[in-house]
Formats: sequence, structure tokens, C-alpha cells
Amino acid sequence: MKGKLMWLVAVLTMNLLVSFSVSGQIEFPEDKVHWKFSIKQDGEDATIIGEITMEDGWHIYAANLPDGVFILPTTVDLEKSPNYKTIGGVIEPKPIFEHDEMADEDLYYHSHKVFLKRKIKVTSEKDFTLKGTFGFQTCDDTHCLSPFSTDFTVEVKGVKEEVEKPTDENEVDFAEVNGDEAQDKDGNNYILVDGEWLMVPEGNTVKFYKKYIQLGGNHEK
Repeated sequence: MKGKLMWLVAVLTMNLLVSFSVSGQIEFPEDKVHWKFSIKQDGEDATIIGEITMEDGWHIYAANLPDGVFILPTTVDLEKSPNYKTIGGVIEPKPIFEHDEMADEDLYYHSHKVFLKRKIKVTSEKDFTLKGTFGFQTCDDTHCLSPFSTDFTVEVKGVKEEVEKPTDENEVDFAEVNGDEAQDKDGNNYILVDGEWLMVPEGNTVKFYKKYIQLGGNHEK
């Protein structure tokens, strides 16, 4: 354990310095790892998809790591918002496993191209912009670059709740529906009560008739 801690301290210390390649050129994490985020949506169910591509010889660590592993996990964090609910954590393919004999440490990582996903349940009726942060540390066989994070956004479609219309022989052909209120093509007003559309009697306002029904008034069919 002591050897692992000394190795971890050494790695973190090296990451505080500017990383150089063998040729003396400055190396940046964003030059070794490339990303593109998009969304796949089916109504209220949506999946945020990160397409992550790594240069040959470079890798990033897995997002879901076993307890006790010292390497830095890759993260896809979504900003908290009343517009949606997150469903679970990061979904990733099975990572490559390797045991580092020198550090006596287990490594779990991805190379080449990988797709990372986050699932959400949309609760907003209006379209909105979802904001997130992608974080990683990239390494090759000889050294690691400093941890890096970047923001991303995807555009999400709002989900409007559809009001079911009557399906019996007395079905009304509505010209406009707004929540629990509607109007037919002849200008008659209706309110939705217990799943049934009731026509507002002539001479009554929608507001008054709603109150009348709520107080137990009878509706003449």
C-alpha cells in the first residue's frame, strides 16, 4: 500500500508540471482525445451520447472503477435541472484490463473510440439546453497528461402532455384544446372533468362553470 501511495504522489506531482513529448513539444490532453456529444430522444426518454476518440497509443480510464483503485475515472456529469431527471450513472462498454507491475496497480481503460452514455427522463414541456461536463485523464505507455475537463451542451425537445379526447359516439371535434379546457368549431366551450368533456351551458363562463362543478353541481347530459 505504501508503494502505491508513493507512486500516486509521484504521478500527481508529474501532472502539475507541463508535459513534454520526446521531441520537446508541449502536449495537451485535448490534442490526444477528441469528443462529440449528441442526444437520442424518444419522447420523455432520452440518452446523452458522447463519442470519444483517442489518438493511437493514448487511452482514458474507465468511468466505473472498482473500489480501491487510484486512477482517475472518466466523468460525464449533467448539470442539475428541473427540466429532467437523471437515470443511473455513466453507461460504458467493458474496459480493457491491465495490471501495472511496476506500480502494482490494476488499470481499467478505453482506447481508440468509445461511446459513453447518460440516460435522462424529460419533465419539461418546453425545449431546453442541457449542460454537462466531460472530464478525463489521458495516458500512453510512458506518461500521463494533466487531468482535463470541458463543458458541452445538447438541445433537448420538451414533452407536452397530450389530453385524450372522447372516443364514444358523442365525440366532439375540437378546434382548440388547452389543458382541461377546449372549444369546438362552433365556439362552444368545454371543460374536462374526471376524464369526460362537459360542455359549458350557454350564458356561463368557463371559470364559473368549473367552480360550479367543483362544488358538486350537476351537469345535465
